[in-house]
Amino acid sequence: MKLPEAIIEIGRDSRNEANDALEGKLSTDEIVKIRLDTANFYLERASEIVKTSHVLASEMLFKAIVEGIKALGDYFGLKKELRELPVFLTDILGEWVENAWEIGKRLHYDGYIFEFLQVDDVEAYVKFVKEFVKNCEIAVLY
Repeated sequence: MKLPEAIIEIGRDSRNEANDALEGKLSTDEIVKIRLDTANFYLERASEIVKTSHVLASEMLFKAIVEGIKALGDYFGLKKELRELPVFLTDILGEWVENAWEIGKRLHYDGYIFEFLQVDDVEAYVKFVKEFVKNCEIAVLY
């Protein structure tokens, strides 16, 4: 199935997040690439808005981490819930995955929901998430 056909089918059959809905409709390599492209999109967007809206940038960074973890899970064929993936991926790839997940949760809860993080905190996390996404790309070598 080609991407346009998959998107049309998603619109009819699924109300889930678009990337999740593509599973089973595209090859694993295509899904992993889409997820990593999405992670890079969120990362770039967070970098652009961190000075003007560090709260929203926190959530964008969290979403970049989520897409990176999902990409790794898809690449390794792990059919697990998002909250379970970091444990399995850490066993395969090392502590950097679990560290990223913990920082992602901090960004989501402390940065976005409770708005505890300051601009300089979020700016520091931009660099960390950039390194995480780069490591994800290296791990799948696409």
